[in-house]
Amino acid sequence: MAVRLARLCRLVRFDQRGNGLSDWGVEAVSEGAMTGDMSTVAAAAGLSRFALLGISQGCSFSVRYAVENPEQVTCLVLLGGFLRGRLKRTQPDQKHLYKVGTMMIRDGWGSTNPVFRHFFTTTFMPDAQPEMAANFDELQRIATSPEAAMPIWKMNSTVDVTELAKQVNVPTLVLHCIGDRVAPIEEGRLMATLIPNATFVELPGNNHVLMEDTAAFEQFFDECSRFLTAYNQ
Repeated sequence: MAVRLARLCRLVRFDQRGNGLSDWGVEAVSEGAMTGDMSTVAAAAGLSRFALLGISQGCSFSVRYAVENPEQVTCLVLLGGFLRGRLKRTQPDQKHLYKVGTMMIRDGWGSTNPVFRHFFTTTFMPDAQPEMAANFDELQRIATSPEAAMPIWKMNSTVDVTELAKQVNVPTLVLHCIGDRVAPIEEGRLMATLIPNATFVELPGNNHVLMEDTAAFEQFFDECSRFLTAYNQ
């Protein structure tokens, strides 16, 4: 995805604290810390005005950032995201999924046995071929530690920026796969409903993580290209 996005515009990406190439052993894991990191990255990259892409839980942080920094954000692109975490949703199964996920992270995230992480893989990429699913299993293991993953999991499950969404004052494109199992499409529709004048696009398929060579992947870039051309000025 990063390569394709970089063809559309200058792309500045970063791993959120607690995983990837960012520090894992951090004291604070909170919404405020996440948006603070976004400000730090923007300053370090010399960005004064920019389009903001939020994916998954990044959508809620992007909404908060756009409201708190309206002078910086030209527009929002929000993919497969949510305004409210699992424990803030009304569907009973969301709380059950939170409990199961908590157990999987606590008991098996760092294990060489992928069965624990495969719970997340089959949720994030149910349409993936076996080889790609196996790669995603391993990526989870090496991307962070159980100790770092747990506070991120809890933070994402308790976030709620529904009131902030009503204050967004920039053009916004919301895209969501119809069969997404991480963030049900109802959460995407809610986001598009609450953000004033947002455009909502349904993408085909069941994956939360978009995969290359799929109809959803191609449609995302078609929609994103048109939107950025129109509003990222």
